[in-house]
Amino acid sequence: MVCPAITLYAGAAPPTAAGSTPRWRCTLASHEPGTRRKRSGLLWLSRETGQEVLRADGTVVGLVTDLSVELDQPSGPQMVQRLLIRRRRAPSLLVPWTAVVEFGRHGVLLNDGIDTAVPFDPDGTGLRDHEILLLRDVLDTQVVDIVGQRLARVSDVVLNRTADGRLELVGAEVGFGGVLRRLGLHRLAVRAGDDVVDWTDLHLTSERGHTVQLNTPRSAVHHLDESGLVALVDRLDVESAAEVLATTKPLVAARVIHGSDPVIGEKVLRAMPGDRAAHIVAAMPSAHAKRWLARLARAHAHPGRRSLRFQVWPRRRRTTGGRSR
Repeated sequence: MVCPAITLYAGAAPPTAAGSTPRWRCTLASHEPGTRRKRSGLLWLSRETGQEVLRADGTVVGLVTDLSVELDQPSGPQMVQRLLIRRRRAPSLLVPWTAVVEFGRHGVLLNDGIDTAVPFDPDGTGLRDHEILLLRDVLDTQVVDIVGQRLARVSDVVLNRTADGRLELVGAEVGFGGVLRRLGLHRLAVRAGDDVVDWTDLHLTSERGHTVQLNTPRSAVHHLDESGLVALVDRLDVESAAEVLATTKPLVAARVIHGSDPVIGEKVLRAMPGDRAAHIVAAMPSAHAKRWLARLARAHAHPGRRSLRFQVWPRRRRTTGGRSR
């Protein structure tokens, strides 16, 4: 039976068949003012996964293991679109948010919309073209903070519960406080404080995250000026940096190469298809073009070697009245 208004709560319930006690049960929520707990404020991804998922009849579907967002939304808040549910002895499922009746830290209740779920394989089968998984593709990966100009590791993903009960993607926690919180050291986490980068101010370095952001015009990488692109290219691995410059015009790419560290610039040009690299060099002033042609004509010391950038930018400096901190 589907309850018209449902809340989930933990605790003992009256014994059912054979004296068993369900872990969760469906109850009619009171509509009297002040009787329902108001859910608002920021949430942490690490604390919003791992809970049981139930059908309206109380049967267990599986466990929430991830949440997805689609980055091709042209405007507006970035909302969670689907839940990844792991099942025992069955393929995992991607369940649309429209099937969610109640989403809480201690359990998730679904309606009959689970019939629209699709199977998910570890290789990514089932994801849409512009869809990423927050736990797999963001948590514990490195991101480039475009505004703070630094490379940082994501210790948690920040969500917000909207007035209608949905989950909105806010940003990434990159401070040590997030690590302490996940370890259960909450007092130390409070002392360490939060260091959150807005979602609109970061570029993902995970393989799928980077690829999807390059293919979505709304992403921050497509709104950087030349100095911003220089900072980004200097902090990405060579292949990713080459892919970023492939989305720009040759003249812009030429200026970025000129502004970057020469060693990095050379590696990025060598990682590109020959015709693309030639167009970029041709867009440079003649004196620069000659030097780069001579440089590229020399034998490459490490052909085909993937280069990673491990240098990390410092914390943002605190300013008064500005967004940086």
